[in-house]
Amino acid sequence: METPRRYPRISVVDGHVSASLRVKDKHLAGIRVTSLSLGGLFLFIDTSHTAGVVAGRRIEDLILHHPDLPATPMSATVMRTLGGGDGMDIMGCGLRFDSLSDEMTQALGTYIESCLKEHEEPFIP
Repeated sequence: METPRRYPRISVVDGHVSASLRVKDKHLAGIRVTSLSLGGLFLFIDTSHTAGVVAGRRIEDLILHHPDLPATPMSATVMRTLGGGDGMDIMGCGLRFDSLSDEMTQALGTYIESCLKEHEEPFIP
């Protein structure tokens, strides 16, 4: 039996939210975000940039790009990865926000709530 999520998670596969971040000394932009909650997000990174991206790795300068969200740099921790093996072009990463500012918590909560109102059911992978 699965443990319920602490925060509702929304699907953002429509491309309305993207991210940029820093892994070690690499700054990556235009990253596709596929799900989002107040606890974290799931995104896909081109495997040419994923060396060293493993569970427990800290991600710095994470910025969510959407007009309704502040462009405030955050940090997150990689909780899980999916794919990224030989012959794969992308790797999925589940990130947990390390902490959110009050401004980001408010803006992200409002954005998620508005998305949930548009759809009957939250996306729960």
